[in-house]
Amino acid sequence: MNTLTSKLLVVFVIAGMITACSQEEQTAEQEELVKSVNVETVSIEPRLFQRYLRLVGTIESANDVHISAEVNGRIEQYFVEKGKQVRKGEPILKIDDDKLLQEKARLEAQTEQAKEQYDRLKRVFEEDSVGSEIDIINARASYRQSQSALESIKVDIENTTVRAPFDAILEDRLLEVGEMASTGATLVRLIGANNLKIVAGVPSRYSDVVNAGDQAEAWFDFQDSDTLNLSIDYVGQSIDPQARTFRVEMFLPRQTTNYKVDMIANVRLKTYEQQDAIVVGEEFVYQKDRGFVVYTVNENDQGNKIASEKVVKLGPSYENEVVVNSGLQPGDQLITVGSSFLQDSMRINIVANGSSQEFAQRN
Repeated sequence: MNTLTSKLLVVFVIAGMITACSQEEQTAEQEELVKSVNVETVSIEPRLFQRYLRLVGTIESANDVHISAEVNGRIEQYFVEKGKQVRKGEPILKIDDDKLLQEKARLEAQTEQAKEQYDRLKRVFEEDSVGSEIDIINARASYRQSQSALESIKVDIENTTVRAPFDAILEDRLLEVGEMASTGATLVRLIGANNLKIVAGVPSRYSDVVNAGDQAEAWFDFQDSDTLNLSIDYVGQSIDPQARTFRVEMFLPRQTTNYKVDMIANVRLKTYEQQDAIVVGEEFVYQKDRGFVVYTVNENDQGNKIASEKVVKLGPSYENEVVVNSGLQPGDQLITVGSSFLQDSMRINIVANGSSQEFAQRN
């Protein structure tokens, strides 16, 4: 082998070694990059956790009644138009009372005659000892019967004027002027507009957590920002056998005109509360063979940021949040965005929260 050949061989060997080292460095660098994942984090701080139950209720009136006729007769006059307010004690309608007035006159005459007969027999018996005691007893009974019948007809005449039993709106007229009303027939429907309540059915499994006096939120689809904070005024003590719910009632503020009977209401009841709870998003909790795990920030021996896989025990949840009963401590840095790419001890690169829409492994 001549000198030139030897030199060329040395050059090729050196070039090969340089190329091999370069490839090894690139491979090592690529492997390092593959193991590093961009992530966002949040510091774990205890806070109040609350769980709610969403219900759909309807508006009812505590005074929603149908008024029936107590006497027979023709509807003579309405004093209140449909949809108008009527105060307690004010007349609503009048039933013709001509026949009752005639009957009253007859009973007045009959009662007067029975009284005179009783007084005469009693006086003659006491002064002249004429007659018998049984005649006096019969005369007294006849007088009292006539007197009772007269008082009864007076009540009937009074009932021909139908009056409002409470402040209300005349919602409907079931019989119109000129129609005949019989005893027990429905005349009008009254709704107490100032005594409205929301009624909802709560599933029976919440019977031990919903109580009278608890606070509830209610809002209506026809209003964008009208959320009412109401107190639960009534909790039913029986379960509907078909719906498996129990009844709750919440009275609406008085002197309101925006709410109508049978209107749909959205109701939210608080069913659970825990102070100083560690709460995380359910999307950052993963199920593995060891149970449920989350990833927090840690460091390896070289001082590099790595993901630490922690087994956690979960508590109650609401919407997309869950309480962690054990496995996390206040101050831990929970890995949120990017955690789905992680394994235990994997290198991570923490970036500013919200700086990127998507996080993936670096190539």
